[in-house]
Amino acid sequence: MSIRAGLLLYGEDLRVRKDSCIWIREGIVESVETSSTCDRRSIGGPSIIVVPQPSNSHVHSADHAFTEYGLEMGLEELVSYPKGLKHRLLEKARPEDLVRAIRDYYLLAWRYGLGAVSDFREGGGQGCILAKKAAVTIPEGTNIVVLGRPGPLWPSRCDGLGVSSPLDYSIEELVREASRFDITAAHIAESEEARRKGDLELAMEAGIRIAVHGIFLDYSDLLAMKEKSMGLVACVRSNMWHGAGIPPIRDIIETDVSLGLGTDNASWNTPDIWEEARAFLLAGRYQGVKEEKLVSKTLSALFIEGYKMLGLKPRILKEGEPSRLLMVADMGAGLLNSVNPRAAIIKRTGAGNIVARIDDGKVTCLSKIAPTNMC
Repeated sequence: MSIRAGLLLYGEDLRVRKDSCIWIREGIVESVETSSTCDRRSIGGPSIIVVPQPSNSHVHSADHAFTEYGLEMGLEELVSYPKGLKHRLLEKARPEDLVRAIRDYYLLAWRYGLGAVSDFREGGGQGCILAKKAAVTIPEGTNIVVLGRPGPLWPSRCDGLGVSSPLDYSIEELVREASRFDITAAHIAESEEARRKGDLELAMEAGIRIAVHGIFLDYSDLLAMKEKSMGLVACVRSNMWHGAGIPPIRDIIETDVSLGLGTDNASWNTPDIWEEARAFLLAGRYQGVKEEKLVSKTLSALFIEGYKMLGLKPRILKEGEPSRLLMVADMGAGLLNSVNPRAAIIKRTGAGNIVARIDDGKVTCLSKIAPTNMC
């Protein structure tokens, strides 16, 4: 099969190529050539943009069982462990209801074109078991990485460790649990108090590989993380919703710490990672970061770094790589005539104009506006 694209992001450096034809054989990208090589059987067209499938580096899927709960409450009241409203709701929920909610959330993530989702699951191994039950019911194509925390049936069916805060454990407990897995993550510096108590130092001592949120990290913290190959996941929309603050985006850019983007709690945010990317870009601009580095870092977080910190291979568009792509319709959004197509892809792509996903050569239409030669 072949796909004609007016614009695409090519290779690990995500450079723009225009008027191209992507040839796919047995699910693998065989070549990327000029559009003139496409034949009449090609799908897509000159108004189609092709990009890799992005990753969502931090979600809490089970919160989808009770969306928009506690609108009048603050972060501590909502999610603090173990007495926050969220944890009380999870304890009362029936397992079958949680599986249904998680399944619906994963399906939504698949429909948004995500190639990978990193899911923090509460409830010990039992929480991971419920997530795995939900994951097998969605179409193939999205890699669900389930990070659990100590609790009932721990660590059954968990792909890694994902703790609410290192401060909830002794260093001996943290080291023991982190040593079980290659993928380890923790909420870090989500509040000034947690940072003041040394949550980052405790996480680094235990060998935690991924810090989530990092609102109150400073330049020296990020530099230390960079030196220890510890990644950061930013969740700007969630942080703003709870009034917690905004991560230090200029310092993130300058230190070049490995970055992923996450939509966080399913109660307040859908898994639409494009909305998260726009929020990160906007917050960076608000903080005075205007360089092209901001655009490059945001794209890399979506398509490259988010995968690598989960131990997954990025889903790049390149010869010899599996064809795991998204087809986006311009629909007059200004993608094709933008003077900065890379910034436009971040700002003008979303659920409304992602028309199809390609998983190892299989094309699945996601929108009624998909070109007729595709579906």
